[in-house]
Order: sequence, then C-alpha cells, then structure tokens
Amino acid sequence: MSKIYRFVSFETFVDMLMKQSLTFVHPSLWDDPYELKFIESKIKKTIDSGSYSKENTVETIILNIMKHKLYCQSWTKLDESDALWRIYNHNNTSVRIEVDLNDISKLKNVEALEVEYLDDPYQMVEKVPFYDLIRIKRKAFSHEQELRLVTHYKFNGAEDVKEYVKDFLKLSGNSKFYKNIESEKIPDEVARIISKLNLNLKDKTYQVCYGHIDNFIKSVMLNPFAPEWFNDTLKMFCETYGINYLGKSQLYAQISN
Repeated sequence: MSKIYRFVSFETFVDMLMKQSLTFVHPSLWDDPYELKFIESKIKKTIDSGSYSKENTVETIILNIMKHKLYCQSWTKLDESDALWRIYNHNNTSVRIEVDLNDISKLKNVEALEVEYLDDPYQMVEKVPFYDLIRIKRKAFSHEQELRLVTHYKFNGAEDVKEYVKDFLKLSGNSKFYKNIESEKIPDEVARIISKLNLNLKDKTYQVCYGHIDNFIKSVMLNPFAPEWFNDTLKMFCETYGINYLGKSQLYAQISN
C-alpha cells in the first residue's frame, strides 16, 4: 500500500489547499460516539486497578491530558467505492484526494495507524498501548478500510507528558501529593493542570502543515454524480494550482458494446 485517499467536500478541499495544511479534529467531534469510549475505558481501568496511590493517580492524570490533546484525520486504503461516494456525497460535489503514504511520514508528529475492526473492541483495552486504542473500531464500519492519521499535539507518549507537567504533578520521590486523592477530584486536578499549561480544551481542531512537501496532493477525482459544469470548474481550479485532475469518477460509466 503506497497510496491513501480521502473523500471530502469541495469546500474542505479548497480550505486544505489555501492553508497548505490538514485539519485534524478531536475524536469527540466524530459521529460515532464510541470513538473515545475505548480510551476512556482504559483510563477507568487505570483508576480501578488498585488503591488510589500516588503513582496510580499520576498515571490517570497523564492519560486524561493525553486524551484531551489527541487529534485525528480519517483516510482510506480504498481508491473508491459506491459506499464512500454515497456517504461522503456533499450534494454530488465531493472530491477524492490521493496522497502518497510515504509523504505522511514527513508530516510533523503524525502517525498513520491502520484501523482494526472488531466484534468486541473492549477486549483490546488491556492489551494495547493507550494511543493504539484510537485505531480500534466496531466491525460495522469495516467497509471504510480506514487508515487513521493521528497527531498527539506535542506529546509522543506518557513519558513526554510526565516530563512536560512534572512541575505541576510534584513528582519528587518523597512527595505525598496525590497519595490519597479521591477519584472524584481527579477531573478537577486535570483541569487545573491543563489550565496552568495553557492547553485549551475548547480547541477541537489542530492544523498540520504539508507545505514543505512537494506535490503532496497526487491527484483529485470528482464525484461520479457531479454535474458537468462543476466538472469544468474543478478542472480549471486544479489546473491553476498544478494538481493532477482525473476528472469524474467512472464508477458508473456506461459500458460500450
């Protein structure tokens, strides 16, 4: 697999091109309410795994901070399908963007995770690292063949978070801080630390620049149901910006005898 694809509205495509960046979003903005459930389950198991020791509480706080500053963007391994064109229809003017997966590795602090579809996703909560839970989905979505791009704000993992917030966590060896804290007070402590660090919880999007990568967008294809006038408009737009335009999808093209 060397190419990945994203089906978006024309407006999103234009915004992406103008800003020379990808807009990642916090999973809480997605339609599927389960997107954060597995991560939240991991945090709950951390709390429930034993007494509220200082170490246990610190780990819970760190995982919560990581959860709040996690941003994703959905792509697919499918070059096209009937389901994807219909789901991401956008009034018959959606476009398919193609990029090279090798170029994703050139984006700052971005990881590409192949989504795993399971009948019982909760079985993976204790088996995989915290960040990997964002690649778990229910089997009902397997038609998407999703490849998920993930950025962790400025954190690459729990140790990075611990180093970044250590002054607020008071992690000195003899400190009794957090030793007997009640679980109900942990969210307040998370909010306090995030506020001190100026990590805005209201910021649900995160821009990742791709302007430093030559020819990042390999091609653009138009929705097969689009009107011809829009096909002409998109063709001129792509030509203006030097983007390879493939025209309308031929998924439903008439077969000649």
